[in-house]
Order: sequence, then structure tokens, then C-alpha cells
Amino acid sequence: MARKHVIGILTGAVIALAAGTATQQGFIPHWEGEDHHAVRNAFDPINPVTGKRVVTVCNGHTDLDDPNLKEGDYYTAAMCRDVLAADLPKYNRQMASCLPKNFQVGNHQHVAMLSFTLNVGKRNFCNSSVGRAFRAGNRRAGCYNMGKFVRANGRVLKGLHNRRYDKFWGEISWCMRDD
Repeated sequence: MARKHVIGILTGAVIALAAGTATQQGFIPHWEGEDHHAVRNAFDPINPVTGKRVVTVCNGHTDLDDPNLKEGDYYTAAMCRDVLAADLPKYNRQMASCLPKNFQVGNHQHVAMLSFTLNVGKRNFCNSSVGRAFRAGNRRAGCYNMGKFVRANGRVLKGLHNRRYDKFWGEISWCMRDD
């Protein structure tokens, strides 16, 4: 059995797996990274509740994270790495806040859960079948339930489908790993 760690603690191994290093592309930047958004603004689909698009730069950093972010802002690769390094602990705390105290997982499962939370937000993680399954101790269901989140405004988005189901880089496959 692989060594486990408490999910409330963002370990160095998780940071390296999520953010990458100078020599390796990380997991979260693979889906939300500098090459994906070409360090320019990207727009998520219109939110049917608010009627607004969410402005997104870099590694999934949005105007929900930073109200001063606006269309036309430009971030360098270094700025994107700094933004991700600042965002990961915040999302990790949010994720941990709705899990049992001392909830333990392996590094890959932690990264998959963190990536999912960064993508859908705390409320959607905590109140979803994903969060409920993890709180109930059903790891397998928690991982596979991530696959339910592939739609935006009622449409399946290829990018979300790939993010969840890719055989190597998908959140589900990483979540099911024991290391």
C-alpha cells in the first residue's frame, strides 16, 4: 500500500505533481495550463444563472478568484506559475473543509481531487455525489462520480470529458491510483 497523507496538508509531492517542476509538466497545468490557454484570457461558457462569462487565465484562475481580472489582461508564464502556486493552497483548504478531519489519500488521488475542485469549485465538490462519496468513505464512487461533470449549459464539452476520462491524464484514472 502506498504511503498516505492527510488531505488538509498540501505536501511537497502533491505540489510537484499538480504544479509541475522545471523539468516536468504537471497534472493541473496539463488541463488548465499555460499552453492550454496560451497565457491569454479564455472564456468559459455563459453561466445561465448570472448570464455572464467567466474570465479565465493561466491555470484556471478566474475573475471569481480575482475580481480585478478583466478581459485583455495578459499573464506571462512566470505569472501563471505564481498564480497557480497561490491558488492551490486555497482550493486545497476549501476541499479539505468538507471532508472528515484527518482524511487520508495518496498523492495521485489528492491531485485528482484538487484538480476537480479547482475546476468545479468548492460548492460543487462539497455538495456533489463526488464529495458525498468521499465523505462516506467510498473512494471508488467518489472517483467515478467525477465523470458526471462533463457538461456546461447542458452540453457535453470535449475538454471536460477528456479531463475526466483520459486514460493517463484523466482525473478518474489518477484518482483510482494507489500512489
